[in-house]
Amino acid sequence: MAGQYSTNRNLMKQTSNKNIGCKVDVLQWSEEMDLLAIGTEKGDVILQRLKWQKVWQLSPPEDGLKVRGIAWRPLEKMIAIGYSNGAIVLINIENKEEVHSFSVESDISFMNWTENREGLAPFNGSRSMLNNHLKYLPELPALSSLSSSAKPTNHTRMDFCAKHILQMLLVGTTSGLLHLSALGMLPAGRVDVFATAGLPSTSKARICDAKLSANFKQLVVALVQDAALNVIVLENNVLHKYSGSLLNLAIKHAQILNTMTYINETIECIIEAWETVLLEMDNKLTHYAKDQPEGSISADFLELLMFGITSPALEKFLLRDLTEKGLRKLGYSIELSYVMIQKLVVKPLYSAAYAVFYHLTVLEGMLRNRYYYGPLMSSSATEALRDCGAFQIKAYELQQTIDTSKRDFKIFFRWLNVVIVRLMDEPLQENQPTITQQEINYLADFLSNFDGTLCHESGATNESRRSINARRKFNLERVGQYLEDKPLVHPTLQEEPNQWKRLLEQNECFRDCPVVFAHREELSLLQEHKRLKASLGQLFDQPSGVIATDFRQKNLLTIRTAPNDAIRSFSFTNHTRDDITLIAIVQSSQTLLFGECHADGGLKIVRLRFEEKPYFDQRFDTIGTITFRHAQFYNEDTLSLLLRTQADGAEERCTASGSYFLQLNLHTVRQFLRTVETHEFLHTLVEDAAGCHVLNMYTLIDESALKMLDGTDGFRIAVSGKRNMAAVLAESLRNVRIYDMDGQEEEDDLLDTSSQINSSLENSQESIQA
Repeated sequence: MAGQYSTNRNLMKQTSNKNIGCKVDVLQWSEEMDLLAIGTEKGDVILQRLKWQKVWQLSPPEDGLKVRGIAWRPLEKMIAIGYSNGAIVLINIENKEEVHSFSVESDISFMNWTENREGLAPFNGSRSMLNNHLKYLPELPALSSLSSSAKPTNHTRMDFCAKHILQMLLVGTTSGLLHLSALGMLPAGRVDVFATAGLPSTSKARICDAKLSANFKQLVVALVQDAALNVIVLENNVLHKYSGSLLNLAIKHAQILNTMTYINETIECIIEAWETVLLEMDNKLTHYAKDQPEGSISADFLELLMFGITSPALEKFLLRDLTEKGLRKLGYSIELSYVMIQKLVVKPLYSAAYAVFYHLTVLEGMLRNRYYYGPLMSSSATEALRDCGAFQIKAYELQQTIDTSKRDFKIFFRWLNVVIVRLMDEPLQENQPTITQQEINYLADFLSNFDGTLCHESGATNESRRSINARRKFNLERVGQYLEDKPLVHPTLQEEPNQWKRLLEQNECFRDCPVVFAHREELSLLQEHKRLKASLGQLFDQPSGVIATDFRQKNLLTIRTAPNDAIRSFSFTNHTRDDITLIAIVQSSQTLLFGECHADGGLKIVRLRFEEKPYFDQRFDTIGTITFRHAQFYNEDTLSLLLRTQADGAEERCTASGSYFLQLNLHTVRQFLRTVETHEFLHTLVEDAAGCHVLNMYTLIDESALKMLDGTDGFRIAVSGKRNMAAVLAESLRNVRIYDMDGQEEEDDLLDTSSQINSSLENSQESIQA
């Protein structure tokens, strides 16, 4: 009788075995490629191929972090990695570049992806609209061609959603919070599972797994609390109904985030070039400034300009410390740095600011369609557009300041060169350019600001003044003030009356008009940048709040466990044909709970146990007592089981204890569940309750379906039904064995079925090794 239930073939073939060298915390297969991601106790993530060919290894963002979860994004070349401090990083697996990162600010307990292919037909036409930026926007300049420290990243090619399918990243924390992120980039809900399910919040609780249904209407959550496991079914109509709208918003948000990342890198390059200017100044001028009385530096230089009189200290500085040759070198270096800053502002910064403005304008047009986007985002993008416009104005103001500083420095160094030549009693060159009266006016204004007025701000603290004094005494240039997170010390002064500014001052209705961008003269570029980021964050936080508040409890199943027997494993999967979510829970070494969550929220549960062996069937007599170790869905019709056997003392024929692998076909179990009553709302399932049906595992499997794992005591498994692969982690947590689940295929044929990305990964590996 047992044989009729077994549809499994014993074709497992071990392909490789590897000792990792340190303990393994996470194992995760890619469903699209023959790649295995391994998270180690040191916080490293290793990407391996079938023959243990390392593709790349990624270190944690901070020392001491642990890898808590690894999730491969379906249909995309991207992987999400979660760490113990709550940080989540999305990595492009082709080049190991960081695509996006965010934090859930709590220790992560699990991560997985769910994709939704339903309900997208009305939104297919929006694909061209969301890609129009490739047609209308110029390509962002490569920063690596302008700055030696910039990474060679292509921010124009945004591969975060090539398939235009909504994919939701679920992140559970040890504090009982579940975070949803559309495409891993747009916050799409922060669910307090305790409050939503009406459970008392405790410190010893964690979310162990969660799964969205295929249509995103249901969310099944496994929450361990004290000595109980709660399987909670939540329902959300907003996420289900407006999943297409959420996809479009997520793509637009990702485009803006990508461009904002480019702006961040551009500003970093500008700051680095500016610090080069300061370094050159500090080496020559700060030593002189620190020994002079406060306020005397400008006076000394102005006296030199007006009367040709120099103090002994200034003459010594000009002739011995600065010198004519050093002055020319310093002037050339500063001019070169300013040219570099100007290139970074005019090309990358302007282009990126215009790109953000374009995306926000498109978003503003999208949000006018209140039918599709109104339930998710109630407010428009007007405020973000105003802040983006203010940022553009500030970038233009920085460009003007750079032009002014370049002009002033050229005049200053040309004048100092004449002064030094005269102090050395040497004749001037015949072609020495003269200084005009207008240039003298510029020079006088420049010299009057030599002293560090920044240190005497009324709002500056003593600590900040000391740090400023330690870094810079001469206030020679005004570009640096735009690159600090504080108000401008010397706002740009208009040399001529500005009629537009006068018009705004005289007409309040114009000044407060949302389509008129504000020119905040007192703010720096970094402050405007922060305002823009805050405005974007506030704008795109709206869908998260709407979706989170719409979750409603549909069902709750509480499973009591023995105090000393913790839940061993969880596994959820969606059965798309029947529109249900399958649940597998290794409750203890003796019990596996298998369940179905239906579209109406109803739960059906059956307990699988290795009961007494059938007295009429002697096929399992040589195996001994079988217990459950770990379970994971191989696909929607098959459950992979890691089993442990122990010899019965009474049976001499029993083999020694060891580990077995079993592919359990779920057809018979699901047929039995059709006769099982659906558990109602708030039903509590207690250990050994008579109301829960039990199936004897011996009647569901055939002895030939059990594959003994040689040379290892299995602790955990990771399987991939699409790639026909399984990985078994040994009890030592250091050894991993990989098995081909279709052993009849030749190894060469198996490798040929790898996706096209493998060639790219090989090139990436070669470049890393080089």
